[in-house]
Amino acid sequence: MGTKQLVIIHGRDKKPKCDEMLRLIKMALIAGLRRVNEEAAQRLEQEHISLTFSYYGDINNRLLLESRPRYGQLFEKEEDGNFYVPDHFYDESMQQLINRPTDQMTPEEYELLIANEPIIHFYDDAAKKLSPYLSLFGMSTRAIKKLLPDLGAYLTSRVVGSQIRERLQAPLTKALSSGDDVMLLSHSMGCMVAYDVLWKFSRMSEYKHLWEYKVNEWITLGNPLGEPAVKRSLYDSNEPDDGMYPANIRHWTNINAVDDYIAHDAAIEDDFYLMLSRNLIESINDQPLIYTFWKDSHTGRTNPHNFFAYLNHPKVAEQVANWILRS
Repeated sequence: MGTKQLVIIHGRDKKPKCDEMLRLIKMALIAGLRRVNEEAAQRLEQEHISLTFSYYGDINNRLLLESRPRYGQLFEKEEDGNFYVPDHFYDESMQQLINRPTDQMTPEEYELLIANEPIIHFYDDAAKKLSPYLSLFGMSTRAIKKLLPDLGAYLTSRVVGSQIRERLQAPLTKALSSGDDVMLLSHSMGCMVAYDVLWKFSRMSEYKHLWEYKVNEWITLGNPLGEPAVKRSLYDSNEPDDGMYPANIRHWTNINAVDDYIAHDAAIEDDFYLMLSRNLIESINDQPLIYTFWKDSHTGRTNPHNFFAYLNHPKVAEQVANWILRS
């Protein structure tokens, strides 16, 4: 194989402009790589690794603003007519994250970080109690749509879903068609988008020209694919048995954080084990839960689900570094 290509897709919630989001992603990931391997960090920093970013934050922001007008107090309207989180809004929080010593990313340090935030534990307890009940009565999708408008719109709107999937389809088509060593790294709602696009590429006749290509490494972070309401809404959920699951992934590594209520079902191998038994994939690896350390400098609140905190964690960086350095 030739060049290594890293394709990244973000998750739900409010976002800055594409260039700003990519700057923050690089900052968090390169700093994370430096926690585990300087050579890998330099290869990415010096652009020896091709990095492509799939961005749909403008769609997220529009959906959030339509559902919750109060977001207008945070967003700035740009020349393209869309609304975004202002540039540099996250800089102070990012510096706090990347300046934290690796030996202070422990369970004990995490408990200190969230000591005054009972809401985190409330969300976790509520998810444990409510998710099975709501799923049983078919209400989880509606509940998600009410609580998380952007994610809910992806699950329930064909138009929104198509708009978002297109943002990944074009760059991933280019990366796969090159025959290069491709790693796809997805977060949160981006895991759902990635799954659906991978399924389309490996199952639908209009993408037959891509059937011979595979993503060598798929890393899912803060991944909701194990949630019943999400699984029922995936592209292959109503397919005949022989058409289920993507067939173009070699290795799938799943990493979730403690208290990440978007990814409450932290394991995915038990949900997608048939991919292994049908030889559709070589490995599915659920990593042990990690502790993330994002604290918003504006509100003082922590967010275990934060994408930058995942990217900066040594366990995530280790997966990326191993791929970068592998011949």
